[in-house]
Amino acid sequence: MKLTLTYNDVSVAAGALQLKAREAQINARKSRTKIEVEFWQERAETYEKVYKALEAQRMQMLEEYEQADAELQQE
Repeated sequence: MKLTLTYNDVSVAAGALQLKAREAQINARKSRTKIEVEFWQERAETYEKVYKALEAQRMQMLEEYEQADAELQQE
């Protein structure tokens, strides 16, 4: 299944994932048991991984928009 997102959609999703990663890191530090620490660390890693992928997509989209804008300016 392919999902089509706008630049704003990707920006919002990336920001939300970054926030969730931070929250998971905080929860990992607050956890009292090893299993809780591992759970929150895994969550933080997953959020960070997806954030990095989305951020790369966002940067690619931005580059494409800037390129298209530059081409329009030349016309």
